[in-house]
Amino acid sequence: MEEQLILVSPNDRQTGVAAKMQVHHQGLRHRAFSILLFDPQGRLLMQQRALGKYHSGGLWTNTCCGHPRAGERTAVAANRRSQEEMGMSCKLHKVASMLYHEQVSDQLIEHEFDHVFAGISQTDPVANPDEAESWEWLALPQIAECIEQTPNVFTVWFRRMFEQFGIEGVRGWFEAVRARTAAPSSPPRNVVLIASPWAVPPLYCPAPFRVDAALAEAVDEQLMPWIEQVGIFPGQLEKVRAMGFGRFAMLCHTDTEDPDRVLLAAQCVAALFAVDDYYCDDERTGSEPKLVGPRLSVALAALEPVYLSERFRPGLAQALCGDPVLVALQAYLARVESFAKPAQVARVRHEIIAMFVTMTAEAAWRIEGLTPALWEYLAHRQVNSFLPCLSLVDIVGGYELPANVYSAPQVRRVTTLAASATIIANDLFSALKEQQAGIGDFNLPLLLMREQQCSPQQAMAQSAAVHDEIMHLYEAAELAVLPGASPLLKRYLRGIKSWLAGNVEWHRTSGRYQV
Repeated sequence: MEEQLILVSPNDRQTGVAAKMQVHHQGLRHRAFSILLFDPQGRLLMQQRALGKYHSGGLWTNTCCGHPRAGERTAVAANRRSQEEMGMSCKLHKVASMLYHEQVSDQLIEHEFDHVFAGISQTDPVANPDEAESWEWLALPQIAECIEQTPNVFTVWFRRMFEQFGIEGVRGWFEAVRARTAAPSSPPRNVVLIASPWAVPPLYCPAPFRVDAALAEAVDEQLMPWIEQVGIFPGQLEKVRAMGFGRFAMLCHTDTEDPDRVLLAAQCVAALFAVDDYYCDDERTGSEPKLVGPRLSVALAALEPVYLSERFRPGLAQALCGDPVLVALQAYLARVESFAKPAQVARVRHEIIAMFVTMTAEAAWRIEGLTPALWEYLAHRQVNSFLPCLSLVDIVGGYELPANVYSAPQVRRVTTLAASATIIANDLFSALKEQQAGIGDFNLPLLLMREQQCSPQQAMAQSAAVHDEIMHLYEAAELAVLPGASPLLKRYLRGIKSWLAGNVEWHRTSGRYQV
């Protein structure tokens, strides 16, 4: 009987099964996987497909590919196929997914929801000659150069992988797998390690696209004098440096190596965290719930000029110059205007103002002692999120995504789902810190504990599951947009993915969430 493949929706939900050749003749969407095995130095094991394969024979591609059988888990199928094709067995980690629709040889069509797995192998393959004509370990820059110079010697899905994720993304997969498989150091004898009930569970997220400590340091060297100049975080400069805002910007904005542009993202997060700390969350630094609305109302004048008659201007000017948070917001917007087109500046303002609206709602919850429903909190979190930071993706990158494209419903869905995922990650990493007296008491783990009377461990696990659900929705939304996307939109979407990956990596290490 001919092998049956699993047919799926654009979100990878099974819709049926069909015979393998029927699937490829008719271009039916089906579930597949691609495996990338690296050696410890980061070289990728390339396979040249056997000449007798039913399509793409003789072309070079990733280590191996395949399809899960009906009723077979994708991860199990990936391990099975690694053995069948290349005679290799090592721990595989899911690192990405992609949806593509491409014509291949022999009038066949590949229309796959492709799950990408990566692993690290210490041994060479023992290739099955029916599957692989040849193999070779190659460095990623060499592969990228070959794809650019001779694309037709590579399979369409492998070229698509490098186009969509880039060499930085593929290298990030190797780095992530290496970090996960590194042997932990052994604790001293007679010492019992107890996991914190607030430990963050593993989160489903792409690996960071870039880790450049020198660039992060260069950004911080410019950021710290700016913070001191505008006056936020007085007396806390060492503490702020430990927060790693330069590293945050370096990890999230991988579309440029210009420290001056990357600095803009660091200034954004510093200014907005100052709003959060001094106005909204931290009573130890002067936050008062009843003043959140009035303070944010004045902050609007720091974002966009207010045109008053002569006799009222001195009062406004005094307010804008006398509050370090407002000084920081004005200085940040001035920097945005120096890099961005008017439509981009308007977009940045809009995202911040929308966030301010939700901050006032949260203040009302505190004043009235209200606990929002989970759906209400999650809807609120979509806006009270990192959307203002995400609005800089193309500005920092040095290009302009047109306003009508940025606001198109499908593109907006990708952006807001990314924002929701990043802020739920923030809820998880900040949960322990927010148990301290005087700090804001609204985060997803705490709300779950209240609603379900569960333990911190259970609440953290459920919150991580919510994060992962949103990430899968984000991936599906991105995959729905990509086929018809312009080169400029593809660049923006890649910037969003880079931002997602960098944001989680920063949260893992930032001193902001250490207690």
